[in-house]
Amino acid sequence: MLSMLGFSTKTDFLHDKTLVDLGCGDQYTRKAFEGYGESYWGIDIDQCDLEKDAFPFAAESTDIVICLALIEHLSDPGHFLTEIKRILKPGGLVWISTPDIKACGADFWNDPTHMHPYTRTSLRMLLQMHGYADVLITPNYHCKPNALYRDTDINFFRARHLMPFAGTSWAPVPEFLKGHCTGLFAIAKKLC
Repeated sequence: MLSMLGFSTKTDFLHDKTLVDLGCGDQYTRKAFEGYGESYWGIDIDQCDLEKDAFPFAAESTDIVICLALIEHLSDPGHFLTEIKRILKPGGLVWISTPDIKACGADFWNDPTHMHPYTRTSLRMLLQMHGYADVLITPNYHCKPNALYRDTDINFFRARHLMPFAGTSWAPVPEFLKGHCTGLFAIAKKLC
């Protein structure tokens, strides 16, 4: 997926970057980003109300913002997306993961803290409405070939129908049958 954004390696993507992890919880992603020369900052709800407060970062001070399994918990993501855009440098990226209501169906509501479901289309429109560009939406596969991370209808079909087992499935099935996912990744860029 990084190659679609113009980066040749993970190191190229993260080198000397400032990364903010919103809704970080126990900062479990921190270790994944350590060692690349970036500055990692994790903010969670006990430090900042992500729906109301100004984020504790200067304008245009951040290269990458990640929000994993967070946006579906917000009743109105408008302030949240505006604040992300404020702290991103021009050309900065936001990376969001969220359940895909089309893939998980009514199971989405099994988490009583879920407030707002998203589809590929609604998430793209939401990001574009808030001024983000180069929006890429893909199924949130894990460890699959780059070709599967294209923003196309066939990849969403594959995610639901051609790979019936989860990528972490214990079942003794061929690898090409693993990869079913019920979530979305969105990556978008701040232009100015």
